[in-house]
Amino acid sequence: MRNKKSIITLLIISITLCSAVALYYLQRYKEVKQQSFDYSAIQAVHQLVYAKRDYDLIKTQLVSVMGLLSHSQSLVNFAISPSEQTKSLLEEVWQSVLVNQKWYRQIYLLDTTGQERVRVNYSVDTGNVTIPQQLQDKSDSNYFQHAQDLESEQIGGWGIELDAENGELTFPYMPAIRVFTPVETAGKRVGYLVINLDIMDLSSRISFSPDNDLRAEVLNEAGYYISSSDSGKLFGDSIPERKSYNLKNIAPKTWELMSNEPAGHVFEDGNLFAFNTVTLANNQKVHLLIQLNQEQLMKRAERDLNDLVHEEMIVLFTVLVFAFPFAYFVTHCRRRSLESKLARAALSGMSAVMISDKHHRTMMINSEFENMTGYSKSQVIGHNALQLLLENTDQELSSDSIWQNLEQEVWEAEVLCKSKYRIPFTAIMRIQAVQNNAGRISYYITSLVDITVRKQLEVRLRFLSERDSLSNLWNRRKFEEQLAYYARLIEHSPNEATTCLALVDIDNFKRINDELGHDEGDRVIAGVAQLLQNSLRSTDFVARVGGEEFALLMPHTSLPEAKRILERLRIEIELTAGTKVTVSIGFTDLTSNTTRSYKCADVGLYQSKSSGRNTVSMYPSHADVA
Repeated sequence: MRNKKSIITLLIISITLCSAVALYYLQRYKEVKQQSFDYSAIQAVHQLVYAKRDYDLIKTQLVSVMGLLSHSQSLVNFAISPSEQTKSLLEEVWQSVLVNQKWYRQIYLLDTTGQERVRVNYSVDTGNVTIPQQLQDKSDSNYFQHAQDLESEQIGGWGIELDAENGELTFPYMPAIRVFTPVETAGKRVGYLVINLDIMDLSSRISFSPDNDLRAEVLNEAGYYISSSDSGKLFGDSIPERKSYNLKNIAPKTWELMSNEPAGHVFEDGNLFAFNTVTLANNQKVHLLIQLNQEQLMKRAERDLNDLVHEEMIVLFTVLVFAFPFAYFVTHCRRRSLESKLARAALSGMSAVMISDKHHRTMMINSEFENMTGYSKSQVIGHNALQLLLENTDQELSSDSIWQNLEQEVWEAEVLCKSKYRIPFTAIMRIQAVQNNAGRISYYITSLVDITVRKQLEVRLRFLSERDSLSNLWNRRKFEEQLAYYARLIEHSPNEATTCLALVDIDNFKRINDELGHDEGDRVIAGVAQLLQNSLRSTDFVARVGGEEFALLMPHTSLPEAKRILERLRIEIELTAGTKVTVSIGFTDLTSNTTRSYKCADVGLYQSKSSGRNTVSMYPSHADVA
């Protein structure tokens, strides 16, 4: 009967503890999964921001090339004096441009009637430049009609269309953008310079990412795909059998948001859609889109979720290990004759047990108590053993305070003890007062459960959950806790000293990974992290919040002081031996609104990137944020 009760008690306690742990980690699983999904969304949005910046650079380059070609001496010579010799010289110049640029498909000159006068073609597949023998009449084309309305020096463009020869679509299908500008000599318009851009090559340039999941697709204003790794769903507006591949039908919620917002992200039907909008000539828009399905999102979250599962297994194991002695102790406390039952527990129990009289003098200890504390029976019998264990432990708790606070029949707490050899250990101490028939205390039963290993494990788990394994800095989760903490301080004491928030991003990190390999990329991240950690003040907080991005919190630091500190950091990183590395930094003064503060720092970082990188930019909290 006693064994049966013990087993039932053990099962109840074990099931209760395991259920509590399981429910807690189920909630944590959902939180970690959502955090990973949100981080994937941030990565996708940032990737599209980089893609748009690359497009702006390409657009500037194109404008420069159009200006140079339209005023080139070879073009002027042919316009003034058309001959086989001037035509041949002009074709050589254009061939050189096509071979070196590679994303121009065609360059040709139309006269004022729309007739092609000179034309040079470039093949992406073969890398060859060809000069067609038969020139075409473009006078009926829409873009030629538009070109005639351009002012001098003005550059125009016509939307994305599939290439056609003599009115027939070319195969394989190749979309292109036409850009054109008037050609004038001596103030007289003599024709129009036209360049066809390879939209596929252009898209691959601006959507490049070492992470295949984050390579963008390109959609036109109508929602049809014009660039994608899946060629079977391209050009639905021109190829009838592909008409169903339209984002309006595939993800209507996402399309509605894209139509109203220039950039952002949304989760729809378990998929992540991140987008950004690029404006072409004539205010024509194209959309850059990154889509991650449920399987891809879960794969990206796999490492964090696996770590959480391992943590849960360790905690469950620890709970089960300590459930046995706890259940054993509970069953013995419920027996009718407390004195005799507790005496048996003292002799053969799994926990360290000590029985003392009403004056706290030790009367009996079991072998587990001797093993745990190092004290033998002869050394503690007749003495206040509790005082021996608690003295010199640097804690406010003492044996006298325990007896004073023992108002109820049972006192229990986690305490720090020292063994006979002055070796500290942490134990769960439980003291129970045993009363006689008159209601007076006759004995005290003290039990100790050594939880030192569990405490060490908790410290280790806390370290692993808050540290980034590569850089050994605090991770994003810890950073968000600290950011919220300082924001609360500012909210409660707005007139206290300023705290600054800075974002540090390694410049051209994709190039380092692509050219030197990911191992070198990891070494660069670790090196920058170590320099940040060594160079900052002890009061500053530094964390790795992304692949090559770090965040700094600098309490009691004004904006000018932060500027000096960050400039020094930037220079130290630039002068570090090894792989040439620079960083761009954006910073702001922290307010109680953490979302706005982070966005201000991010805007500062964007300004540093836009102004040529290797720069520190301030964006104060009072400035307007889009």
